[in-house]
Amino acid sequence: MDAFRLVMTVVVMVGVVVAILLFERRRAERIRRDTARMAQGRADGGTDADSREP
Repeated sequence: MDAFRLVMTVVVMVGVVVAILLFERRRAERIRRDTARMAQGRADGGTDADSREP
C-alpha cells in the first residue's frame, strides 16, 4: 500500500504541475498580446497619460 500511495502522490503532483504550466502559458500569451496592443497604440500617437511628456 505504501508504494501505491507514493505512485499516486507523484501522479497527482505531476498533474498539478502540468495544470499550472498550461494556465501560465495562456496567461503569458494574454500579457504579451496586451503589451503589443499597448505599444501599437502609443506608436500611433495614443493619448494615454503615460505617453504624454511632462
